[in-house]
Amino acid sequence: MSKIKHIFSDLDGTLLDDSGKISVRTQAVVKSCGIPFTLVSARTPQAMAAMIEELSLYTPQIAFNGGLIFNREQILAQYPLEFSTAKQLIQKLKIQYPEINLSIYTLENWYIERRDKDIEQEMQYTPQKPVLIDFEVLLVEPLKIFKILLIIPDTQRLMEIQKSMKYLEKQDVIVQKTWESYLEITSIFAQKSFAIKKIADDEHLRNHELAAFGDNYNDLAMLKEVGMPIVMGNASEEIKKVGKFITKSNEEDGVAVGIERYIL
Repeated sequence: MSKIKHIFSDLDGTLLDDSGKISVRTQAVVKSCGIPFTLVSARTPQAMAAMIEELSLYTPQIAFNGGLIFNREQILAQYPLEFSTAKQLIQKLKIQYPEINLSIYTLENWYIERRDKDIEQEMQYTPQKPVLIDFEVLLVEPLKIFKILLIIPDTQRLMEIQKSMKYLEKQDVIVQKTWESYLEITSIFAQKSFAIKKIADDEHLRNHELAAFGDNYNDLAMLKEVGMPIVMGNASEEIKKVGKFITKSNEEDGVAVGIERYIL
């Protein structure tokens, strides 16, 4: 019998192959392993719904990088941005970086002010359709904003902007690079590691009973939170250093291989 009582897995670059799909083999292993399995993603719950269905998951799931913990029936915990902070930040970002197309995510909707090639590309990865609206109109009434997304294809520019936002940590806000061209702004309490700890505490599980799969920098804290961190073969050498085990890449059923080889 496995000592691992709960498995947590990142999606993009980890559970999903490069075309954004879960392989037949990985589906079969996750379903048959008999261990509670939680998806941990920066995505919205709507963008995770198909995968939750594919894997027949009824356990708590983690969206918005830890900003939302939910299951099929209800929201278990939520950590949106403070509305006043989010509103001021959005107004400031629009002035500072007018060329960047901001996205605002609430529990139900994805809001944008204009549609461009970056938004078109993002639409390929989610069933959710963006709502076009003037943010000044949108932000008249208080909203639960879980995430502000900046899509910045220029890597150098992304790093500069991320560095310039360091001051936000004093305002209970965290800025994370979640994908090659994505900067995401969430509440300081919306972190993958915090969400995992909450689920583990609720289930009375200890660190050594948890395993996690990840591949990226925003998975580091999550990987350090569990007793069995398993890093994907496609991860950078820096990420691999925190892994107890290195599995195959996301293109080679790395999660399935990791479960069979190291957990079962």
